[in-house]
Amino acid sequence: MPIRSFRQVMRCHVILGCWVLVVLLKQASGLATEDRPVSILAARIGGHVHPSICRAEDGTLIVVYKGANVLMCARSTDQGTSWSKPEAIETSAKRPDVIREVKKFEVYPGTADVLPDGRILVTWNYIAGDKAKDGYYERALLYTISSDKGRTWSEQRLIGPVDGKHLGAVRHNVLPWTEGRWLLPLRVGPPRLYHPKSGQLTVYPLLDSNGKQHEFQQISRTTRGTLLAMGPVLLHSQDAGRTWKSITGFPAEPTSRDNAEGRFLTTLADGRILVTWGIGNANKGLRYNISSDDGRTWHPQATVTLLPETSVAARYYSARTVQLDNQHIGTVFMNRDGVHFLRVALERLVK
Repeated sequence: MPIRSFRQVMRCHVILGCWVLVVLLKQASGLATEDRPVSILAARIGGHVHPSICRAEDGTLIVVYKGANVLMCARSTDQGTSWSKPEAIETSAKRPDVIREVKKFEVYPGTADVLPDGRILVTWNYIAGDKAKDGYYERALLYTISSDKGRTWSEQRLIGPVDGKHLGAVRHNVLPWTEGRWLLPLRVGPPRLYHPKSGQLTVYPLLDSNGKQHEFQQISRTTRGTLLAMGPVLLHSQDAGRTWKSITGFPAEPTSRDNAEGRFLTTLADGRILVTWGIGNANKGLRYNISSDDGRTWHPQATVTLLPETSVAARYYSARTVQLDNQHIGTVFMNRDGVHFLRVALERLVK
């Protein structure tokens, strides 16, 4: 072989090898980046931090979690690639006038939701729990609203009490209802319908097929108008909640101890339903499962677990997921090292 031809062949081999190496490195980098959470708060934490998330109409992501007895808010305008420095929602630190002043109190986070008019609603509890002194444990349900996508917040307002008793926690979401009302799936007791203008509260009688009233951590509406109620059982209604059917085979069926607080339902734009969850106190990874028929059937064997070596607080701390665009979802979660966000391609969640 002539020297010139040999050199040409070797040069081609080198170029080809470099090209293959670049492709492999890009692929490896892409995989590593895809499974690398972004920290919204990178610090050792503990207690009832409970991050929640919602997506505003313009795509802005708002994450709310508990700081030092005040709710903190962080925002992202690039689908969670970067986050603003968390800032306090100052109104959440104030003691309501109707709550007695005690030494032992706590601000307990609830949820962040987008209202039909685009405003952001955040709920929380002010807990005055000096039971050792007077035997009384108050847990007032409060809310604040942002009209500028989480930059500023209205003064706090109280929901309830009813017959002298506060309503307690809303853990997963507030569902906009008819006539300007909100449906509150309470942590304890039956759901309630609330009218923010009048302050009126009424019980929402949500019964399973056996006529039993459960406590529901989340009530969601799908793109087809179906209602899903998630508590000790998962219920499905196609007639605006007049009748309910129990769903069998739900992969994230809760244990008796977490009462569905460690699960979260996300309605996808294409009609599918996504559930995100973790298991127990020593939970590793984020579990995902998708129903393709409006939440009627589920396939536990299709569960996908991401970050299997990462500690993710579960049980009473649900990881919460929102859809970012037609191809991606994003999950906010916490562990002892802070509050984090993971962006995930939907195609990865389908087996």
